[in-house]
Amino acid sequence: MKHITTGHGVQINTDSLKPKNIVEITYKGLLAQSGADEVYMRCGSSYTKDWNDIQDIRMTKVGEDAFRAQTLVQDGTVFNLCFRDSAQNWDNNSGSNYSFTILQ
Repeated sequence: MKHITTGHGVQINTDSLKPKNIVEITYKGLLAQSGADEVYMRCGSSYTKDWNDIQDIRMTKVGEDAFRAQTLVQDGTVFNLCFRDSAQNWDNNSGSNYSFTILQ
């Protein structure tokens, strides 16, 4: 199993990033470090940087400073993520979002 952790606290198992697979994401980023009580993950798959099949998923708190969620990977070549807390503060990787290649 190959896990990738970005420098911003997003961990994802890239081996699972295939269409119709369930992927697990762990978030330990800025919102979690700032004491967020809830974190929501926005995700979508696409063939470009555009977002399709957008989902907003409430993440489960695990430990003091981490949140975890699972989602089904849709068809596409790019899997995009960003996060928000209950106060509508966003972590979108400074406007670049968190993007990962979907394996075919």
